[in-house]
Amino acid sequence: MLPFTAGNGPTRKGYLMTEPRSQKQEREQLGRALRSQGKSWVEIAEVCRQRYRVNARIAFRYAHGWSQRQAAEAWNTRWPDELKTLKNFSYWELSPSSTGHAPSLATFDKLAQLYECSVADLLSDLGSYGHRDKAPSTKAVVLRHSDGPAAIPAMPGDTSTIASLAGLLLPDDMVLHLIMQHLGSLAPGGQDGLATPRERDHALDQLVGLLTSWAHTMKRREVLRIIAWAATSAASAPLVQGTDVEGQERVISALDHPRRIDCQTIEHIEEVLWRCQRQDDALGPQAVLDTVLAQRNLLRVLVHDCPASLRPRLLAALANASRHAGWLSFDLNAFDSAWYYYEDARSLAHEAENTELGAFVLCNMSHLATWQGKARIGIDHAVAAGEWARRTDDGMLHAYAADVAARAYAADGQGDAASVALDAAETALAAAGDGPAGYVYFYDEGLHTMTRCSCYLKLHDTQRAADYSRRSLQTLDPSYTRNVALTTANLGVAYTQSSEIDEATRLLGDAGEMAARNSSARLTQTLRQARAGLQPWQRTAPVRTLDDRLASYGLA
Repeated sequence: MLPFTAGNGPTRKGYLMTEPRSQKQEREQLGRALRSQGKSWVEIAEVCRQRYRVNARIAFRYAHGWSQRQAAEAWNTRWPDELKTLKNFSYWELSPSSTGHAPSLATFDKLAQLYECSVADLLSDLGSYGHRDKAPSTKAVVLRHSDGPAAIPAMPGDTSTIASLAGLLLPDDMVLHLIMQHLGSLAPGGQDGLATPRERDHALDQLVGLLTSWAHTMKRREVLRIIAWAATSAASAPLVQGTDVEGQERVISALDHPRRIDCQTIEHIEEVLWRCQRQDDALGPQAVLDTVLAQRNLLRVLVHDCPASLRPRLLAALANASRHAGWLSFDLNAFDSAWYYYEDARSLAHEAENTELGAFVLCNMSHLATWQGKARIGIDHAVAAGEWARRTDDGMLHAYAADVAARAYAADGQGDAASVALDAAETALAAAGDGPAGYVYFYDEGLHTMTRCSCYLKLHDTQRAADYSRRSLQTLDPSYTRNVALTTANLGVAYTQSSEIDEATRLLGDAGEMAARNSSARLTQTLRQARAGLQPWQRTAPVRTLDDRLASYGLA
């Protein structure tokens, strides 16, 4: 092949090269030409990004002149214990639009090593390896301390020592690397041993303190862009695809300059949380938990510098994010985490002086206590929720507070009190009419009759339980998959108690089919308890057929 000298071929936007036979060959020629001029991989990737209109991850592969297959081969040579294919690179490069295949922080870190660039250049993530690039334009990285050279402390599982890092005058790229190591521990199941929500919140508080201490010496915008990326792509891409780019940029701007926090910034985060709620209604908690926790972390960062005029609204958004994290944890049977998030939500709601939200959180706490078999604690929370709800004009909230009280009374065997609460819920629901949807947007006649079914099952009134189950299934919104499945399972239990095994097994099989599409651990637990009730008919054909159906759904 001819060397890249003047007169060897046509000029393409200022770079001399031979006439290529394909775009791939053109990219290879371009990369070699720029590299021979001493350009860094970052500079070459930027040229590729603009010329070929691709994202940063594709641009860095182009800069190296690699196909996806060649990139995978380079990865496998370097990390033979973590083999990847061209399909992996395709997923990563399409992220976040590649549903369910977003690169992890560790993956971004390895891609940066492979391409010899900063992770921030790849869409802002873990570390930086630009110092390995031997091009003349690459600046050397030197670690300094105020009184001389110092070693870099390893990022510990014990996060208390992160505060000591503030005493180091680290170069910007190294700060990004250390912070991203720490940020990786904020996710459930992180590598640094932060097992509980309390530990992860403490770690985030320390991270915010670290950012503050370095505010005048580091590329703070790059770090905050990383946090924003983690928040908007950590869980499932469909949640983000429908949100506006302007809103995402507004959040990043607010992180960089806290005085820019405005109503639109908070509205954007509220919109993401709303989408999470609706996804949870249909698909279950596992589909959205990471996104909710990431948005909660964003709000916890923003609240430190929020203008006083917007602070109540931002606190309310943070309280609702904590409440939703509690609900998701509850639905995953992670009860300790649920209580932690609910207590945080209640405290924040009161600090925001948001009475409606405070009452709603208490409703959630009542539901959780009742589910755990702590009916009297459930009654305590329900009574408190009702008292706060009466101080609002939200008729649906009045109804829902009575609803959770009925469940708690029924679980405690107080049939008369449960009936009174159920009637109060029905009256409040009718009075609310078609008013504006608030925090209890999901509550309607279908859910109320579902609660009546549940209560009558606990009170051993099988006939009424079955009647209300059938009514509920006729009125429940089918988009609330979990509620429909729970009601179907309860109707199956009612038929079991009436020894109508054919119908009971059919209904439990239908509920199992819905459970396969929803990650609710509570729903799975309900199904297994219902199946246990069929033990006297263990050897019958209907029960064997049910077992086969449940096994096919992964619920054996």
